[in-house]
Amino acid sequence: MQNVAIVTDGSCDLPKDLIDKYKIFIVPFQVIFDTEAFQLYGDSGEITKDEFFARLEKGPDMPTTAVPKPKSFLDAFEAASKTAKSVIAIFLSKELSGTIQSALSVLPMVDNKDITIVDSKVTASGLGLLVLEAAKMAENGASKEEILTELDNLIPQIKLVIVIDTMEYLYRGGRIGRTKKLFGQALNVKPILHLEDGVISPGGTIRGREEVIKHLKYMAPFVAKNTITDQIFIFHTRDIEIAKELKEIIEQNKANEVDVRIQEAGPIISTHIGPKSLGFVYIGYYSKNWLLKMKE
Repeated sequence: MQNVAIVTDGSCDLPKDLIDKYKIFIVPFQVIFDTEAFQLYGDSGEITKDEFFARLEKGPDMPTTAVPKPKSFLDAFEAASKTAKSVIAIFLSKELSGTIQSALSVLPMVDNKDITIVDSKVTASGLGLLVLEAAKMAENGASKEEILTELDNLIPQIKLVIVIDTMEYLYRGGRIGRTKKLFGQALNVKPILHLEDGVISPGGTIRGREEVIKHLKYMAPFVAKNTITDQIFIFHTRDIEIAKELKEIIEQNKANEVDVRIQEAGPIISTHIGPKSLGFVYIGYYSKNWLLKMKE
């Protein structure tokens, strides 16, 4: 029995091999098409990404997402508690979802278990990256207090920077109005999104897909040199070839032994950003100038 077990929710987009390697417990999230609900366990689930994107693009039904069921929290907490003295549950930002509130509501049902719930202030692969750091510490025998202290240090430094290819899915999900969507389409505007204090915030715009690719390629070496952990995710939705090019640039510019992975976003965040989105997920320093002005 180790000191700490790590629990997270299925929006984390972590690959199954990493979930298995570091014994991370997943509370399944839900994506819903009309009356069909599918459970998601990070990068895998009851609906494949191919199936999800086919239904997303075909329409007309816009998928919705739902927080895990109470029993799913209980099952994960009970299973994790059997393997460790303490449990740290790291969930997506409370500003974006009711997941943390739901988790807190079931805690009284878990008898005599040491469970601490942490607001990651991030989502998708950003959440996965934070969970991964905690799980590595747990595997190496760190105490609950040591892991919580490190999480406090890392959370403000998580960077999830995404360039959206189309405003269509933000509009269909009610995130922007029709006028803004039409204006953006007319000018071929590609919004930059990132996270600030747990909320997805606008980070400027780039006009045209070719410019997006050029700006991301300019940014890639700075990501390589400014990450403070040993993991970087290349974030994309249905854009694997450009993601491979970005990975190659980072590999050529990384200063230390860093694992660079191409990670396609799962259905939870893809519901809102749609296909052909690209970006970076890492922990470290970020300057808006890298993308907006192509300068250091």
